[in-house]
Amino acid sequence: MSGPRSLHARIVDELGRLIVEGVLGDGQPLVPEELGRRFSASRTVVREALRVLESKGMVTARPRVGTWTLPPDAWDAIDPDVIAWRVNGPDRPRHLRELLELRLAIEPQAARMAARHRRPDELSAMAAAYELMADAVERSDAEAFGEADSRFHAALIRASGNALIAQLQVPVVAALRAHGEPMELVAHSRVLTLVLAKNADGAESASRRLLETVAPYRSPAP
Repeated sequence: MSGPRSLHARIVDELGRLIVEGVLGDGQPLVPEELGRRFSASRTVVREALRVLESKGMVTARPRVGTWTLPPDAWDAIDPDVIAWRVNGPDRPRHLRELLELRLAIEPQAARMAARHRRPDELSAMAAAYELMADAVERSDAEAFGEADSRFHAALIRASGNALIAQLQVPVVAALRAHGEPMELVAHSRVLTLVLAKNADGAESASRRLLETVAPYRSPAP
């Protein structure tokens, strides 16, 4: 899509990456007029982009003070864009490891709860996503597999039946879309089968094995 909206998105993406990379470091002022010249954009488009970054905790704007970048501990760590920028940033190995740690903390327990709570709508969504994954493998379509894989893991988390845990599908899906998983079916099939069989212990173990087998985030601790 062309026009102001695509320019707005490009400015958000570029500034987000520059902040993560440290080019625009903590406490650095962001002057709309300078950014407008840099991106050949109007003040309105620039200010809209800065408001998006402010909603992600990456900048702060104060009347008569201006807009300034914020340190990483202020960023919305589970925002999909922030995750993508960090995964592709200079501290990539650490962030990939942290994403795996998050998934290991969430998904096995979600699988256990899904096997107990038996939510038909989410179980159907898991099964449908698995079929799409299998079709993608048959066609060697990595992009289609990635989308179906995201649906599978999101449905698994929602199937936990816990509204708070369900919200964590957002960073999990963002992690998958930022890096993805190999086109693997056997471990996913085992998780689905054990959830459907109401085997809580087995589903939890299978989910953990799935992550330890296919997650590309493993790296030695520093």
